[in-house]
Amino acid sequence: MGGEVMFEESEAADIAADWGVDVDLLNDAVWELETIDGNDGETYGFLVRFDGDTDPDLLLALGVAPGQFTRQVSLNAFDQPDYEPEE
Repeated sequence: MGGEVMFEESEAADIAADWGVDVDLLNDAVWELETIDGNDGETYGFLVRFDGDTDPDLLLALGVAPGQFTRQVSLNAFDQPDYEPEE
């Protein structure tokens, strides 16, 4: 497994968008973001680890499989565009 990443408010929004869920659901849970690192030191993805006391219904709403406390996040979930979109 990888290391723990400090949680930032914008990360919750990025994770919610990646999963297609309401960010308020993530804000209602206690969780940590971890990196999934390969043996070569490269980061291959991210994993959200929820607290063991998290309401099972909340986990289900977040798309976490029953009996599980983790869900993977896309490697590109936190990518920012290299340009400012035109309005």
